Amino acid sequence: MDKHLSYLTGMEALNYHGCDWHSFAYDFSRQYPKEVREWAGDWGVERKENREIANPVRAFLDYLFYDIRFRKIVPSYRLTDLAFSDEEEKEIMEKVKEFLEPVLTEEEKKLLEKWKQYNAGGNYEPAHRTLYEREAWKRRFKKTGSNAGNLKERIRKAFNL
Repeated sequence: MDKHLSYLTGMEALNYHGCDWHSFAYDFSRQYPKEVREWAGDWGVERKENREIANPVRAFLDYLFYDIRFRKIVPSYRLTDLAFSDEEEKEIMEKVKEFLEPVLTEEEKKLLEKWKQYNAGGNYEPAHRTLYEREAWKRRFKKTGSNAGNLKERIRKAFNL
């Protein structure tokens, strides 16, 4: 099995680390492209129970990278929307400059700049979900139900942790 297929990152990893950023059950079977695991090397990657798991700062940076590189959208979460400490928020912004900006194309850097303005309280309206994405979300939501109480257990089961 390719080790990158079991890499837990993005909002899933934030849930795994206890941020519980939203009450609905997320689809934890999603497989990210290898590039999401590789763009910043091993920085912020922890090995737990035979799996690679992004720490919260790396998980959020992977989320930014994924939305910008693969979805071509301005990420829709501000740091204040999630349960980051002041130190983590500062580290995220430092690592954006150190790791993320150098790997982005000029077009992608424009999306990152829009996110930075939005994150700082600007009025930029992030991309709305397409109808297809909303319908897919509704299907996932109906399958898993609205009870998020056993969220961590679903993560462990999906990744054999």
